[in-house]
Amino acid sequence: MRSFIEIAALSAVAILCAPIADAQTGSTTGTPVLAKTLLPAKMGTKLSVTSSSIRSDATLDDQYTQNGANKSPDIEWSKGPAGTVSYVVLAADASVNRPTPIVHWIVYNIPSGKRELTPGLPSTPTLDDGAAQGKNISGNSGYMGPKPPTGQTHAYHFQVFALNSKLDVDPAKADRETVLSAMKNRVLASGDIVANYTGK
Repeated sequence: MRSFIEIAALSAVAILCAPIADAQTGSTTGTPVLAKTLLPAKMGTKLSVTSSSIRSDATLDDQYTQNGANKSPDIEWSKGPAGTVSYVVLAADASVNRPTPIVHWIVYNIPSGKRELTPGLPSTPTLDDGAAQGKNISGNSGYMGPKPPTGQTHAYHFQVFALNSKLDVDPAKADRETVLSAMKNRVLASGDIVANYTGK
């Protein structure tokens, strides 16, 4: 019969070795769950999202990736419904075997009167119009372009959300989990555009 100390030690090892589950989905692997799925818009209202940075064949141009200039693309969207106070743009790679997508860009508190992000925004925590940029996968503010493994084609979702308020989130703490938590029950409309990119 094992002693109490042996049982406790084995339990500790089991906990340490267990895969970490995603807080939102409870899964440890599989298709990532995008923000637009976790935070559906009230009444299912849709935003139309476009970008001249994405070619007609739905491919992201090299200059917007780590294989090029790594500059942020332009994103445009239709006007949000009545009550829209701010917008959020979130770019994520959903073509990975993990419970959460890889975050490439978070921009929030975009003023309600604005309906586009121009290309090549600075990688600063705040922008001139009062919007803020959260943390990408590297832990830094601003945009980080795609760079999938050589030969792999990944899908990058540029999601736009119309909110009924601004978010009281410090850019220094604005990772995906924190921003999505703050957005809960505030999404009036959403939409996205998908760009593909193949690793080189």
